[in-house]
Amino acid sequence: MLMNDKCRGYGINGAENLTAKALDKPSVVKAQMAEWLYSALQLLDYASLPIMSNASSQLERLRADKISDQEDIIQLQKDLVNKKNEEIRLVSKTVEAELKTISSALQQTCSTALSPRNIAAAVKTVSKEEDRKQLGEKPQIKQCRRIGLKRTRAVRPIIFSARSTDIVHQILRKAKRLRTTDEYKTAYISPNRTPEEQAIRKQLVSELRVKRSGDPNSRYFIWKGEVV
Repeated sequence: MLMNDKCRGYGINGAENLTAKALDKPSVVKAQMAEWLYSALQLLDYASLPIMSNASSQLERLRADKISDQEDIIQLQKDLVNKKNEEIRLVSKTVEAELKTISSALQQTCSTALSPRNIAAAVKTVSKEEDRKQLGEKPQIKQCRRIGLKRTRAVRPIIFSARSTDIVHQILRKAKRLRTTDEYKTAYISPNRTPEEQAIRKQLVSELRVKRSGDPNSRYFIWKGEVV
């Protein structure tokens, strides 16, 4: 309303054409300009300032609400992390209990599986199946037992007896074939020697290594208690 009156008073069409030059007209008297200025001040005092004040209050309230929302989000994130940690703790506890149960079951199973009777049965089974392929023999096992102290992860040798000395000699003669297989290349078969025989054998093996090291182009082996 005020802007329309000013445009009509200055003879211009629209507020976009209201310039300093257009305002410099002698036809507009001082009283008219004072009336327009008073109307503008009233409009600013009764309309614009309250709106700006209310807007400032609204902005302050929105800012406070945003801070409160951020605090709620942070608390929810903390609660979520705590819940995840509790779930992990419960899962870990459950897994630990299950592992103990499995470990106990395995111990019982292994104790039963490694009994002398089961070892003998296993050796007989291997003799009938695998050893036939690797050694070309069908040994009949009479006795079987482990020797040495029982320790964690320690490999304890097995002593077994065949039905005759001929079978033993055949097995010992063909035992070196195991070195050519991937599954049994770390296994070996040797006679059951007394402590004195073991000491003599150890000395012979040491002499054999020395001779092979000093003369790699020749072939040396142990034959009837001597290195030849």
